[in-house]
Amino acid sequence: MSDNTNNDTEELPPLTWRSWMVLVMFVLATALVIYPLRIPVPIPVGRARKESPEPPCSQAQAPDQKRKQFLRWRVVRIHMDMKLAPWVAILILLASTTIKFKNEVVHGFVGSEGIQPYAIVILIFALAYICISLDQSGLLSYIAMHVTKKWGRNGRLLLICFYLLSTIMAVLTSNDVVVLVLTPIICIFSDVTGVDAEPFLIAMFVSANTASMALYIGNPTNIIASQANGIAFLQYSAWMVLPFLGAVVAGGAVLYVECLSKIPRRIEIDLQIQPRSMLVRPRQAIFGASMLALCLIALSVSSFFHVAVWIVTLPFGGAMMVVDALVDLYLTHGGQTIETPTLVAPAPAVTPAVAPVSEAVPTPAAAPLSPSPDVLTSDLDDKRASVLSDTADEKQGARHDLTLCVEKQDGSLPQHSTSAQTSTAKEPAAGGKVYMLKKKTASILNVLTRRLPTVVAVVSRLPYNIVPFSIGMFILVESLSEQGWTPRLSWLLKRMCPSVAPAVFIVGIVTSLACNIMNNLPMTIIFTRALKHQIFGQVSASTRKGALFALIIGSNLGANFTLVGSLAGLMFQGIARQKKRNIGYLRFLRWCLPILPVQLAVACAILTAEVIIMK
Repeated sequence: MSDNTNNDTEELPPLTWRSWMVLVMFVLATALVIYPLRIPVPIPVGRARKESPEPPCSQAQAPDQKRKQFLRWRVVRIHMDMKLAPWVAILILLASTTIKFKNEVVHGFVGSEGIQPYAIVILIFALAYICISLDQSGLLSYIAMHVTKKWGRNGRLLLICFYLLSTIMAVLTSNDVVVLVLTPIICIFSDVTGVDAEPFLIAMFVSANTASMALYIGNPTNIIASQANGIAFLQYSAWMVLPFLGAVVAGGAVLYVECLSKIPRRIEIDLQIQPRSMLVRPRQAIFGASMLALCLIALSVSSFFHVAVWIVTLPFGGAMMVVDALVDLYLTHGGQTIETPTLVAPAPAVTPAVAPVSEAVPTPAAAPLSPSPDVLTSDLDDKRASVLSDTADEKQGARHDLTLCVEKQDGSLPQHSTSAQTSTAKEPAAGGKVYMLKKKTASILNVLTRRLPTVVAVVSRLPYNIVPFSIGMFILVESLSEQGWTPRLSWLLKRMCPSVAPAVFIVGIVTSLACNIMNNLPMTIIFTRALKHQIFGQVSASTRKGALFALIIGSNLGANFTLVGSLAGLMFQGIARQKKRNIGYLRFLRWCLPILPVQLAVACAILTAEVIIMK
């Protein structure tokens, strides 16, 4: 045993200062993804002239220099978040010669060892367009409101219905889509009935994360791990369907016991819910559902022909966009506009305003039913703060601008006036060009929004944040592998996983906990690379297979522990906060602490039995 340990240790590359530098940058980038910062940076915005008997910059100035120029500065806050933090870390590593562009950066983008980052991004966006377009038609909201109307008077039965509904929706779409669609609807239902929304929100979120491991396309982490190991669509489903069902049943049972004392048996509904009014585009809903079903069938068939998954999904996403554009052009022909339907009509005895209900109108022309992930971050607050700052700068420049005195070498007044006039003459020209560019851009966007409302609404809701985040994390993980950290993780996993059962349970527990330290996407990338390393390849094939599917289980169920476990958790907290439901980290942890261990134990036990039987 000691000889094998020494041989494995000799295979590990030595650690250098570059290794520690990469590790520090990876940890900092991951921390900023979970806890973003706003860094104030002053930038010059122009020049201003001021007449004063005594210049404010220096009391020792010549008395004849009374007209001075000042630089006006504005403080801009840079968001060090999931879009920017990984790339700042990459730039620091490149500038310090810790990594090389041709090695880590190129391989991190193009891919290596079976992982193709660009293919993963294409697959996610193609499926996201189909699912968001389906939501934009109103079909998902129609189903949710129909369930609420049919079983909404029995609180405990409604909890089970929402749990099953979000499970089915997450299997067919993704956990992100379920969070975006059902969170506002549950909050609105709580507003109009007075029932606490928290048990229903937790049930929806837990079931969505659990069900996302059922299919290959349910979660980006599934795609990363499966693509790297050459697992086809049907093969993935065959292995994961039983662990998924076991985790769903176990989680639902624990959650039901938790909520018995928090949900009333009878719920009085004071509003007449009209599910049919949620269905904005019935024909597009039928077409979108058909496209999603055909896409799933094509993915199943492609498993027999070894066709890349992104090649299968891209035509369906493009076809969906073309149909949406054609329908939009037809409906808006001649300057016609799409009317906004009324979702909920108040009963005669109800007097409160239904203002919150109008926020959930899923019309293509207006705001979408659920806000996009970009809106859920602090970008909206920063845009408002920027507008307020601009207005304040115009009215009270002395309060918000930092002024620096710029001395002229030639102190003669005529030359000073000429240069000042020249600078002031150039500034409006530059400002005029910027203004015209903004005006043309706004005009183009206005035309697109008027003629292609559905396409614009769907495109605005696509998960753009995941592109810089995932590509940046792929590059950082590639750097960790090049600098010797991934082989060490692989060596550690090999020591901890001597057979199938320890491999499944240890990898499942470790990865589910690691999700809540570094988020599930970077966790999946680094553990996938570790499990594919040649050091871990020395274990048996059944042990490798059990560890791989345990990684998928941990990457999905790990989000059911804290809100930072996945991007869907941060999205869920943002929507709930907008709807005045503040579910903090500790409160969410108290809800999920009894659920995750039971789900993880059941799923890992079923997976262990599968691997041992199939061996």
